Amino acid sequence: MNLKACLITALAFLLAAFPSEAQEASLKKLTAEANDLYRQAKYAQAVHVGQEALKVAEKTFGPSHREVATALGNLAEYQRASGNYAEAETLQKRALLLDQKLLGAEHPDVAVDLNNLAMLYDSLGRYADAEPFYNQALEIDEHTLGPNHPDVATDLNNLAEAYRAQGKLSQAEPFYRRALAIWEKQANQNPRAIATVLSNLGALTAAQGKHAEAEQLLSRGLEKWHQAVLANHPAIAATLRTLGTVQVSLHEYTKAESSFSQALSIDEKAHAKNSNQQAAKDLTNLGLVLFQQRKYDAAESRFQRALNLDEANYGKEHLTVASDANNLAEVYRAEGKYKIAEPLYRRAALIDEKLLGPDHPDLANDLNNLGALYFSEGRYTDAEPVLKRALAIKQDAFGPNDPRLLQILDNYAIALSALNRNTEAATIDARVKEIRAKPATP
Repeated sequence: MNLKACLITALAFLLAAFPSEAQEASLKKLTAEANDLYRQAKYAQAVHVGQEALKVAEKTFGPSHREVATALGNLAEYQRASGNYAEAETLQKRALLLDQKLLGAEHPDVAVDLNNLAMLYDSLGRYADAEPFYNQALEIDEHTLGPNHPDVATDLNNLAEAYRAQGKLSQAEPFYRRALAIWEKQANQNPRAIATVLSNLGALTAAQGKHAEAEQLLSRGLEKWHQAVLANHPAIAATLRTLGTVQVSLHEYTKAESSFSQALSIDEKAHAKNSNQQAAKDLTNLGLVLFQQRKYDAAESRFQRALNLDEANYGKEHLTVASDANNLAEVYRAEGKYKIAEPLYRRAALIDEKLLGPDHPDLANDLNNLGALYFSEGRYTDAEPVLKRALAIKQDAFGPNDPRLLQILDNYAIALSALNRNTEAATIDARVKEIRAKPATP
């Protein structure tokens, strides 16, 4: 999550021709209304009101005025949050150029514009493009506001996010920690800002494998989010999802089930563009946790709902749909419902082969699962060629001694033994022992 310097409320400037009080009042009212809708994550409504605010600002003050730059920047952020990235980029660049012209290149409000433009590139996955804009914003704010100003904390968090997204975890961590220290030292603490940094730092420590610390950070972040936003805010759902994933890593499945269930409840009530996609991800996460606890009936229900949603979201032939089909098949196999599982495994394999090609490792995983199903049914003759093909794909992709081959090698050895091909099975078993004996690659 990225922090953003506060959306700037309308300010009155003296002009040669004074705008009417009614026009100024209208602009202030529209700006406040749009900002309030934004804070409630009602982004489409915020866009509509923000467009009206921009029209009033341009009519009241003319095209080259700080009020217009403010309205442009605010509307750009509403559009970004709504997923309208092209419109957001055009608006934000206009705001930046206007502020640079009116205020100079080193003004804190120019840093806000730079920060917001970088956030837009973040949303598009253009993290390397975002990084220099975040750096510029940080340099301006440290120079003009001092090293312990809240806007500096915002810049530090956002730059850390760009680093984390690029996998530069060691570079990101000190920026998060410095941002958190700045926010927590403020006399009037901002719970939303603290929640954001705690959530981001929690995600970072989870990625570093420090799951116990991550759980503590994310739990603290969740408490702050509840102080800062409404109970159904998407930031709470996002933090719950990350927390649930950490709890799975800690084998705290009951806690994870609760976290994912709460996230699902929020996302099912949301009205954002991607709410159905996010709800499907929540259902998948919840299904996986239920599966780990052998609550197969409950897992089956969640996986089926995820499959239905994703078919509606993406169509019948999509990689996410293939993953859903495989997950549902896994539950049926665990329940012994082999005849229902088989067409789902086959469907996953057909989609992956069509979209990824005949030599992709994901296809090998599908084939391994199908082969394991055949083995469970005692269909060893059917299992052997499927597992053999899966093994060949993985070997070509990763080499003959990669640990990622182990599961398929184990299954293939069992199938060969069941077919009384004991010499071949013994050769495979020897390979498995050799791979397991090698030290793990750091």
